[in-house]
Amino acid sequence: MLRPRWRLAVIAGGTWLVILLGLSHENVPALILASLGVTAAIVRLLRGALPQSIWALVALAAVATLSVQAHQPLRYPEALTTHKGDSVGLTAVTEATLTLESRHVRASIVGVGDPRVFGAPAMVFLEPSEGRLPPGTRIEITGELVRNSRYDSRAWLVFAEGWKVVGSAPEIVSAADQMRANFLGHALARGDDGGALLPGLSLGDTQAVSESLTHAMRVSSLSHLVAVSGANCALVVGIAVLITTLLGGGLWWRVAVGQVTLAGFVVLVSPEPSVIRPSVMASITLIAIATGRPHGGLHALSLTTWLLLVSDPWRAVDIAFILSVAATAGVVLGLVPAGRVLTRFLPQRLALPIALPLVAQLAVLPFLVLLTPALPTYGVIANFLAAPFVPFVTLSGLFGAIGGVVSPSLGTFFAGVGWYPASAIAAIARAVSIAPFRDIEWLPGLWGFVSAAVLSAGVWWAMVSTRPRFGAAIAGITLALVLITIELPRLIGSLSKPARWQIAQCDVGQGDAVVINTEAGAVLIDTGDDEWKLRECLKLLGVSRLRYLVLTHFDIDHMGQAPVLAGRVDTVLSGPPDNDLDRLLLAKLADAGATVLQVSEGDFADVGDSTLEVLWPLATPISEPGNDSSVVIHLVPHSEGGLSMLNLGDLGERAQQMLSPRLGSQAVDVVKVSHHGSRDQFPALYRELNAAVGLIGVGGDNRYGHPTEQTLQMLEGLGIIPVRSDERGTITLHRSERGIELWSERDG
Repeated sequence: MLRPRWRLAVIAGGTWLVILLGLSHENVPALILASLGVTAAIVRLLRGALPQSIWALVALAAVATLSVQAHQPLRYPEALTTHKGDSVGLTAVTEATLTLESRHVRASIVGVGDPRVFGAPAMVFLEPSEGRLPPGTRIEITGELVRNSRYDSRAWLVFAEGWKVVGSAPEIVSAADQMRANFLGHALARGDDGGALLPGLSLGDTQAVSESLTHAMRVSSLSHLVAVSGANCALVVGIAVLITTLLGGGLWWRVAVGQVTLAGFVVLVSPEPSVIRPSVMASITLIAIATGRPHGGLHALSLTTWLLLVSDPWRAVDIAFILSVAATAGVVLGLVPAGRVLTRFLPQRLALPIALPLVAQLAVLPFLVLLTPALPTYGVIANFLAAPFVPFVTLSGLFGAIGGVVSPSLGTFFAGVGWYPASAIAAIARAVSIAPFRDIEWLPGLWGFVSAAVLSAGVWWAMVSTRPRFGAAIAGITLALVLITIELPRLIGSLSKPARWQIAQCDVGQGDAVVINTEAGAVLIDTGDDEWKLRECLKLLGVSRLRYLVLTHFDIDHMGQAPVLAGRVDTVLSGPPDNDLDRLLLAKLADAGATVLQVSEGDFADVGDSTLEVLWPLATPISEPGNDSSVVIHLVPHSEGGLSMLNLGDLGERAQQMLSPRLGSQAVDVVKVSHHGSRDQFPALYRELNAAVGLIGVGGDNRYGHPTEQTLQMLEGLGIIPVRSDERGTITLHRSERGIELWSERDG
């Protein structure tokens, strides 16, 4: 039998599991119910009566699966499914603030033309508004409707061609948003990182936070501070209850004031997933205290999780909700044991403040690795250093937003007070972001999740078990095995890789990423869309900073990982952006310190021993942004010992035909074959290039059939050796006395 303490936790965990199974396919919930019914019938026949545990299991699964089934027609109503992929007129209600820079917003679709829809969740991509619009604003949209993945909390993607406001937000929501906007203005008047970060830390308003500071907060494991969470809710409610107690209020008065304060705080900061979970949890705890049945933190967390999952099953795959629950569970279960262990080595006044971020970090680590395959080295230290400043920031934001309604001077005063602790947190984040060995690379995907979970479990075992050496050994062995798995192939590759390589093709799956090694620094042409593979390649090549980043065009398989290079690029050369999301990407790179230039035919850049010549697109475009507007780079070495190359991006046959006479019969050593070796090629162009090697960036078993047999035969017929990243992995090329030499990480 389970101990009473764990029963609710098992129910919540079982509900989560059943919901995940139910989300996998629309028929799975019915299958689960049928299986449980058959199981219950068999047990009843064999034993005559169903044990209480079986009844509980059947009830648990029934509630969870019925919830999934009940939400299906709400998420995917017939009025929407008949229009998917079409241009359609929609009515939606926004769920977040739309600012002057917003290019997308969470929303609920409430109408398709005349038919009404019951709040189907969507992500709307749109042109920025002319002014700030609060959550709850009703808008009409004309655009393309696309059904999203079953595992995404947003059921639909809407790409707006046009939109307009047709209804205002509720007055209380508008008032709260205006309070946030006023405080944002007071904070920004203080300037620097502190002014930009203060509204995010206190009220969850991150619109003024720069890309470089966002990156610093992420790599230092402090980004959770800009998502208002349980700590903020507890602090605000605690102060309200304390004031009520000092004024002589009884238990029910304290509960009532706490609930009202909590509700007001949620409205003020807007109901994000990280706010909803602790607010519901706090409400349950307050009610339990008032009724004389104060349950422990695990009970409150379990009941909160169960209620929120049943009310919206797609929270089970919402990463913000998952991280919030995991971090809270880590604190509830591990804070006391971890603090007890740390008191053996540290004074008690330091043990608990260090234990708090430690147990939270252990709990969320496997999920963070799924997002970014790396372990933050200084995460616990950064959170320990930042923790003393958080209450001051929270209170200054709360009092500044409320006080600003009474008098602008109060808003200015509290923004000034909060600026100092916010600046301190920003300084900690930036210091950690440039510190050496700021993270440890980890395995990506499922194996990364499993190994990180084993590592966390080992450390946890070492803290709570009477045999800590066993847990420590598990953690140490896991860490060693992962590091060996990652570093050994790289070490072998680094030892065999030529020291003076000139051109490299990274294996980034189905995508392009070509690196040029010059005396003035490295040049990267495109990034692919696999962060881990791109990082692996650049580390293998010894490239830590880029002199130039060339984004040939804005398809995701060419620029998907450009954001991870923010702060590591001197100059960005790009083709024409296709939409506001593309322009926002360029703005973020510029914000992180890069010079961003849009280039066309005739532009060039000297990079030490070589020149990058731009041959395409034309100054007067012949097509819309996209494949046929790809930036074509001609690498011209200044000496006979260098390699020349033509990188064709994704140029199609028609554009290649127009480019051909502009080459002036210039032969090259290497050609980056256009569009991953698709059949859309102009053979005469390749004949004129007379290249020895053709680079093809392609993922194994890709669904596009790249490279096509027709293109491979064309290359081989012209004497061009095709070098595919799916077969060779990352490769390098250099010229030696024997000619062009190729090194491959898979062949050596």
